Amino acid sequence: MRIVLVITDTTGRSRVFVTETLEAFNVKETREQVSQGKIPSLHIVRTGPGSYLRSNPNAASTDNLDTLSVSAHQFFAMLDHSSLLKSLPGFKKYRQYYDVFLKGMEKLGEEIIIVDSIPRTTKTRVRSKLRPHRRHIFAAAKYFSIDPCTLGAIIIDEIVRMAPFESIAEALVPDVLSINVSVGIAQVKLETARGLIKKGSYNPNPKDKKLSKKEIGNVPRSYLYEYVVQPTHSIFFAAATIRDIIDQWLPVIDLSDRPEIIGTLYSQPPRKPNTTPGPTDRGLQIKEEFYPLAKSILGA
Repeated sequence: MRIVLVITDTTGRSRVFVTETLEAFNVKETREQVSQGKIPSLHIVRTGPGSYLRSNPNAASTDNLDTLSVSAHQFFAMLDHSSLLKSLPGFKKYRQYYDVFLKGMEKLGEEIIIVDSIPRTTKTRVRSKLRPHRRHIFAAAKYFSIDPCTLGAIIIDEIVRMAPFESIAEALVPDVLSINVSVGIAQVKLETARGLIKKGSYNPNPKDKKLSKKEIGNVPRSYLYEYVVQPTHSIFFAAATIRDIIDQWLPVIDLSDRPEIIGTLYSQPPRKPNTTPGPTDRGLQIKEEFYPLAKSILGA
């Protein structure tokens, strides 16, 4: 196996190693692979305090860990800014292998979903990810009095954007919770969840005193993560965010049946409401492609 991408934490230490087979390994797992001779381009350097991984001296410069490394900050920024996929060497190399994988799926008759001119995943994959949570989506939509298909469409948008990097994020996130990361099937930011709990919009466990309005500001992100990463809570937090957007804009305009605007505002910082909000390309895709797809999956 060859390493095609490395993700470093906030201190610059390599945390996740991704191979040409699109598998993501943490440091311990990578050491085991190297020890077994499965990653010949790396070797283990042992020091007094421990050990670390290094590229072999004869490795090509394009295979050097430094060349293939991107920071955790860059990784999470890339999820919303696709231009980074085309500019950083590590992302470019990984994307080459991922594109080959998707082309293989397309030859098998799979329909590929494209976002920002970049192939992301298959419709079959989206269906398999969303369908098991149908009951929670309807429950959250009912609780917050929102359209379940709008909620489903926004979750599909998050699934599609994360799909090429899902295994990487799963291996990386627990080590970089100092960053305000997005987690769970709906990719809810931890600080967004904190804010919703503080406002009383949604509490994943009212019996947990640490999640009270008084204490929630003192809770570390690692504690919040254990709740927000759970699919049910991730979906309910997403629904609460949609309800919050509708309520903020309601004095000016009713967005309840405007999935393209809700989809636009969902991924942007809050802004002053106006009577003529316009959709972004992302919002339009949510309405025109992901809304009908959500409707078919949910049976709504």
